[in-house]
Amino acid sequence: MTNTPLLRFRPWASLLATTALAASGSVWAQAQPPVGAITYVAGLAGPAQPVPTLAEWGVLVLSLLMALMAWRAARGHLASLMLAIAPGVLAAAMLVATSWSSPVEAQPMGVSVLLDNPSGATADIPYHESLDWPAADYMHQYEVRNTTGQTVRITDITLTAGHNNRNPLDIPRCTVGMVLAADEGCFLLVSKPH
Repeated sequence: MTNTPLLRFRPWASLLATTALAASGSVWAQAQPPVGAITYVAGLAGPAQPVPTLAEWGVLVLSLLMALMAWRAARGHLASLMLAIAPGVLAAAMLVATSWSSPVEAQPMGVSVLLDNPSGATADIPYHESLDWPAADYMHQYEVRNTTGQTVRITDITLTAGHNNRNPLDIPRCTVGMVLAADEGCFLLVSKPH
């Protein structure tokens, strides 16, 4: 058998074809458009106000003052002095040892739609692949969460043609006119009838 130019070219041709198919895969897997949108207005009740509390050092000073008052009330009675001071000192030590200002360690899982613009906006309801799965009954439940830090009101929920708003499995259901406090959420079940 003789080496023809076609046989010598075959390994390069298969490599070229494989590379072309791999590069064109990104063209086939394009992002799907959103299935709808949620419009909201924010700032209905102003920003959330912090609750005044004592810092850990304030609690420590208060505990020491109470221990001093207990010592003064129990002068001359050593047994009652120990009974009065020990719980206060123990409580103060436990409060000081507690991590008071640690950062948030866990974020909510599965949040699908974030209402995050403090001045109000329209948030897209993203496409989810379960809308095309027969095993998921062509439905997907979205969690809508207010992350603006203030109260928001949902003014409109629109879905594209071919998608329906159904009763979600979890409550509360997102509805037009619903007011969500800061960090509060609601649920939206979108279906795609087949």
